[in-house]
Amino acid sequence: MGRGGRFGKYGEHKRFERLRLSKKRGFISDRKPNSLASLSYPWRAPKKPTHVKLSFRKANPRDLPFLAELSGHVFSAYGRYDEIIARWASFPHVITVVVEEEDQPRGFAMINPTIEAQNLPKGELMAIAVAPEHQGRTIGTRLLKYMEGLFRNLGIEEMIIHTASINRAAHRFFERNGFIQKGWVASYYPMGQRALEMSKMLTMNP
Repeated sequence: MGRGGRFGKYGEHKRFERLRLSKKRGFISDRKPNSLASLSYPWRAPKKPTHVKLSFRKANPRDLPFLAELSGHVFSAYGRYDEIIARWASFPHVITVVVEEEDQPRGFAMINPTIEAQNLPKGELMAIAVAPEHQGRTIGTRLLKYMEGLFRNLGIEEMIIHTASINRAAHRFFERNGFIQKGWVASYYPMGQRALEMSKMLTMNP
């Protein structure tokens, strides 16, 4: 036999042509993919829906287990906030709001209206938290806007917050929502971490 194989050069050419066509038919098959491996890359997971219907209400004693559990989950690095938040919620001057979706709690926020020096009405956002599995859906932003509205209704002109120095995600969140950095507070948290103080001037008609 020559170097062309059993069927010579023409036969080899026909064999490769059949192989090429068979592969092409495999790629254009009408069979549906059954795994992510058959999808074109890069592949990204679908985003969570952001247009959610939320309701806001004042917290009541039945909400204490939810407040304590969520606080212990998201604030535990800074102290026993499962106990601290529950105690704050009992103070008569503190306003606690729960945000719900389809009658299920998704997060909460607490504010403390105070009167500061120079007769400038200030209020503090003491805490804001959204359950981790529901973050990234604008719930935190809408909850923050709701709390700003409460402050405006009370005549508060400046809203202040404190967030841990290591919590860069929180810094970016508040900056996106109009807060500016004011300075650092040493040993602010029970576990000794320092805090970044931020503030936002509130207009009466946003």
